[in-house]
Amino acid sequence: MKNIPELSCAIVEDLLPTYVERLTSEETNMAVEAHLASCPACAAKRAAMGAKETEAAAKDAEETAREVDYLKKVRHRGRRRIMLAVLATLLVLAAGFAAKVFIIGSPLDADGVAVSSQEEDDTLRVHISSRGSGNAFWDWTVDNQDGVVTITARSVLVSPLFRDGGGTVEVPLEGVTEIWLGRAGWGRMIWQDDVVISADAWALYQSRTPYAGENSLVGRALAAVDTWYGPPIVDYTISLQTSQEPYGLTIHFSDVTAHMSGAGRALDKRMYATAPTLLALIGNLEQVQWTYAAPDGTAVTRSVTLEEVDQALPDWIEARNLAYHQDNSEDGTDWIAPESVKDYAASPAAVQRLMNLTDYGFYVVTVEDGAYFFNPWP
Repeated sequence: MKNIPELSCAIVEDLLPTYVERLTSEETNMAVEAHLASCPACAAKRAAMGAKETEAAAKDAEETAREVDYLKKVRHRGRRRIMLAVLATLLVLAAGFAAKVFIIGSPLDADGVAVSSQEEDDTLRVHISSRGSGNAFWDWTVDNQDGVVTITARSVLVSPLFRDGGGTVEVPLEGVTEIWLGRAGWGRMIWQDDVVISADAWALYQSRTPYAGENSLVGRALAAVDTWYGPPIVDYTISLQTSQEPYGLTIHFSDVTAHMSGAGRALDKRMYATAPTLLALIGNLEQVQWTYAAPDGTAVTRSVTLEEVDQALPDWIEARNLAYHQDNSEDGTDWIAPESVKDYAASPAAVQRLMNLTDYGFYVVTVEDGAYFFNPWP
């Protein structure tokens, strides 16, 4: 065992601060501790220094705890502020969305509503109703600019604020040439030149194409005709003849017609009724032809030409006028036959007149013994 050197009180007092902080070597620690064991005065000083160290450590711990607690509070307040900011942003967005769909809304969509109208005492009474149950309308406005009237409204979702899914407006017709639902040129025309324009007539007018050379445009016109008149009983494909005149459209009906009783008669009736409209809508079209399979499997081909329709048109108009006079119709105005069926594509009102003529039917009137006979064309 090493001999432990004896230290004087003065040396121990000098060493105590570093001893207390554990900065002295092991050999020095043994010497100091040996002196403290035999010197009550130095031991008392050591004890006093230990108490101060403990108090300082406690203060440091308390200060550290206060700092940690402060940081926790700062972090908690930061989290709460972030959550409140996020919540406030969500509430603002929700309020804006609710205001948009329930109060502000959007302009009325002319294609999303049903329209009915009635003319009485030089006033057109127009009733508009939503096609769905979830929409309501408000802020109805009727504006007349140089004879062109626009009917507009705001469309919103149904709520306690706005519940009505329709509206009725009255339009004085004096000096009016057109009435639009929505912006003129962007919405839908519903009246023109004393003629109420149906949704089907507007769709047919929109489907016009000047040439028979592009399948997609011709197909659009056919689709509009199918929507108005009703789709044929079988599927079909089309082909176009545009290499030389007469420019033609051929509709090839599915061969399943060979196994369907009465299919040929139904298709002939449909095509004779709609061919004039196709000739009108497709600018340079001169012939509409269709084919189908007869019950015995043989191919049947029929056609209607522009020349045939234009020749028959005055007879159809005469038959219509005569029928209206015989029925004592309130509409006593005689129609005047245009030079060509293509003139019916000049305006929505003209298209509507061709539709009305088609709905009435194409007839040729003959007179026998003073009696009128209405013979179906062709």
